[in-house]
Amino acid sequence: MSETRCSDCGRHRRIGGYRPGGDAVCGSCYRAYKPKIRCEGCGRMEPPAVRAGGRSGSPRTLCRRCYRSERPQRRCDGCGRMRVINSGRSGSGEPALCVTCYVKARPETVCPQCGQCFQGSGSKLCPDCYEHPRRVCGICGRERRVAVKASDSGPDICPTCHQAPEVDCSICSQRLRGRLTGNDGRPACFGCMLAARVQALLTGPEGTIAPELLGVREALVDTANPQAALSNFGRSPAHKLLKGIASGELPLAHATLDGQEQGYSIRCLRDLLVATGALQARDEPMARLEAFAKATAENAHPGDRNVLSLFARTHRLRRLRRRYDGGEIPPNVVYNARGELGTAARFLSWLRSRGRDRSTCNQADVDTWLSISSTNAQHTTGFLNWAIKHRHMPDLVVPLPMRSFPNRFAPEDQRWTLAKRLHTDTGLDLVDRVVGSLVLLYAQPVSRIAALTCDQVVLGDGKVGLRLGHTDLDLIEPLARLVTRLPALRDGLPASPAGQSPWLFPGRLPGRPLHPATLSRRLNALGIDPRVTRNGALMSYARELPPPVLGRLLGFSPGTAEQWAQIAGGKWARYRPPTR
Repeated sequence: MSETRCSDCGRHRRIGGYRPGGDAVCGSCYRAYKPKIRCEGCGRMEPPAVRAGGRSGSPRTLCRRCYRSERPQRRCDGCGRMRVINSGRSGSGEPALCVTCYVKARPETVCPQCGQCFQGSGSKLCPDCYEHPRRVCGICGRERRVAVKASDSGPDICPTCHQAPEVDCSICSQRLRGRLTGNDGRPACFGCMLAARVQALLTGPEGTIAPELLGVREALVDTANPQAALSNFGRSPAHKLLKGIASGELPLAHATLDGQEQGYSIRCLRDLLVATGALQARDEPMARLEAFAKATAENAHPGDRNVLSLFARTHRLRRLRRRYDGGEIPPNVVYNARGELGTAARFLSWLRSRGRDRSTCNQADVDTWLSISSTNAQHTTGFLNWAIKHRHMPDLVVPLPMRSFPNRFAPEDQRWTLAKRLHTDTGLDLVDRVVGSLVLLYAQPVSRIAALTCDQVVLGDGKVGLRLGHTDLDLIEPLARLVTRLPALRDGLPASPAGQSPWLFPGRLPGRPLHPATLSRRLNALGIDPRVTRNGALMSYARELPPPVLGRLLGFSPGTAEQWAQIAGGKWARYRPPTR
């Protein structure tokens, strides 16, 4: 079928039909305004696929579905089944083949690039060797795969711009990217289409949105990429759950979310409800840790469930609540707590595999378990000491785990080379440049960097300070300039009381920062090992600074600063801090 300029959208596309006045339109515009008729096969109102007395000679007017089901069938000469014939229908002597057999019967061709045989024709490349041409898109200017080749009437167009042209929205009257038929056959931008979908999702039985969900509506609509939000709309389990909450079928409570399979979408929905005030905030890491402890005890042997539950409630979780009262538990602490609970359950299961239990455990069993791996020795010591102290196990000797010291340090020249690259390479992501510089120059762990807030950045007197410990640390150039360019500071997030994150490195989950594991992966992709480079920076500072100064500037505890001074071999026993 020939290509021409569509009289509706103006794009150079394949002709899909004609208007009553004879104007040619593309397939999208034709389907949007295509009149519907009553199908004589199924009786439904559908666009006609074939009309009575048309070029096909059909005696009836049929829709597309009925036309396909009533197409004449013959016995295929290839597979022998009664199928719609794709070739050999005109009596030319060729075998009558269905679509499947016709594709299989195509002659094999040798690929001129890799030399392998494939079913094709001519000098075309095989599917593995063929690559779509990549050229500069005439609309967005990016070098992308070409979806529409350039012609006399238009440039090369990439798939994104081809599928999302700029339209004059019939709702907001702005010229934005959208669909030509997004508003009941009229053009609409992606933002207005998303707003309509969200409105329909959150509307209750009374025809209005509940007051507690109005903030959720604003947060879902206010997105930088409505096209991506539309493409994922309805696929996530969180959308179905949110629809049930809006309709009143499910209560708006943490228990409703806890009853679902805990995936990323449910976590995102929970954080969104908390950030918008629809749900009361709770200590989410502690709640997930409590659920993990409960599941660990339930999956254990019936004789071990009680002791595991007591260890979790009266020892591990109680100590964490007392230590982080009023604050959120860091991710690394949660990881260690889960390791202790899981290793304790594996130890009791391992005892039963040897024909023993905790009451008949002997010293040889303890020594064997601790010698199996360093993880067992690190994570089981706390449970063994607690069980022996509270008479859940015999009076045995639990050896202290060997204390490990850092043994890998990044060389000084390597650290400065990486730091120079972060400061000068403008092609790198701004967040990666700042986070990597804090690790390389100020020996900060990624867990502490992820928890930095905008309030810890002190601006004034032409300097940029960062509050890591008790004293504001003046950042060197050009790191200071990079910090001020962070989106969190540039957009003024701390000034907004609600709806925006106070974190210096906000994450994708509403109201939460980037996860430390995410930062570590991003640094490793740049060739920066966070642990090794941090060890090298700490070793350098411990040699040059007294432990009290090191702790106050970089935010380390006195014990940590003293330990690194011993590792570095520094002699600061006679150091006297200055008096105020």
